[in-house]
Amino acid sequence: MIILFLGALFSSGIIFVLLLGHLLQLRLIKPYRPTDQFSVAVIVPCKGDGDPGFGENLLSIICQEYAGPAQFIFCVESSTDSALPVLSRLKRQFAQVEVCVAGLATTSGQKNLNIIKGMEQAGRADIFLFADADIQPHRTWLQEMIAPFAEPQVGAVTGCFRRVPALANFRLGNYLAGLFGAGIVTGMTSDVIAGLWGGSLAIRRSVVEQLGLRERLATEIVDDIAIMHALHQTQMVRRFVPSCTLKSYCDMSASASIEWLVRQFQFSQIYFKKLYFFYYVFGLPYAFSILAAPLAFIYGLASGNGLIIGATVSFWLSVVLVGLLLYQSIPVNPASVSPHDSRYQLIPWLVVTPLAFVAGALALLKTLVRVRRGILTMHWRSIEYKVDVKTGKVLEIIR
Repeated sequence: MIILFLGALFSSGIIFVLLLGHLLQLRLIKPYRPTDQFSVAVIVPCKGDGDPGFGENLLSIICQEYAGPAQFIFCVESSTDSALPVLSRLKRQFAQVEVCVAGLATTSGQKNLNIIKGMEQAGRADIFLFADADIQPHRTWLQEMIAPFAEPQVGAVTGCFRRVPALANFRLGNYLAGLFGAGIVTGMTSDVIAGLWGGSLAIRRSVVEQLGLRERLATEIVDDIAIMHALHQTQMVRRFVPSCTLKSYCDMSASASIEWLVRQFQFSQIYFKKLYFFYYVFGLPYAFSILAAPLAFIYGLASGNGLIIGATVSFWLSVVLVGLLLYQSIPVNPASVSPHDSRYQLIPWLVVTPLAFVAGALALLKTLVRVRRGILTMHWRSIEYKVDVKTGKVLEIIR
């Protein structure tokens, strides 16, 4: 038992050191000089108008301080999409706004089809910038995302997100989502993983054509991970811009938050199998240690075993320290923060941290039962997808 907790404590130490080292490294990244030399097509896939702050989000995407040519293309799947009236008003209000009705996807994720149709409508833009409808960027976001392309070797640029609770009162799902997001984003921004986030992802048109990304997106389930996988295969340079860490309002139940994490694990299950295996090797024993720690502590008290007491207390403190580091990790650009925004409170965040690791293990186990005979079932935006677990190709779509 002691060996188990010492091992878990060692794992916490590794997490803490890696997180701290990575976050310190991010602080040293120098900002790029702004540029307006590129023409940009900002493509925003939309599905419904239910994202918190939907209208304000889209306005903040459009109202950018960028001197170069830019167009904003909002894409929906059908003419009955509830987002369409909002998009039509924006099109009447802003000359640079276009609306695209992509049609229903049959061979790919719906978001992928929306992006493909948006690129087709974009003309000869130098840079495609994909953005999610649930972000609310600051006014210099566009120029900051484009600036790294002044280096010719840079093929793609990514920002990242931090959850912001839509409501001030405590909701378990919002705190789980905040912790899940903080953990994934902290890892994704590492140059070792060289991740991309589809909510704020810029890529050269020439790279899209060189790597055949339109054709790839036309048959696969997800946009950013498929692009990331292609960049890794060709060793293409990508840059992360810390100032493009954007807020994403969150109003989620616990079950919805866990389902979101299931989907993130499923992407690794398809595209990064070694990383997915690592989640099991590390995540399940760690979650088990969290569950066993209170019982071990009680046993240590009853038996007067100071070593067990010390090991369990040290382990729990290490979990709290990891939660604290995630709380303090990559901050939202202050220019994106509104005085009216709610914040995660530190004490509830730290209390929920061990629950998040346990819920993460549950999400990981759920990915196993959703694969049958090499076919993975994924739920995304009220659509069920059947996906080839080896390739990420969409086999069937159930609406």
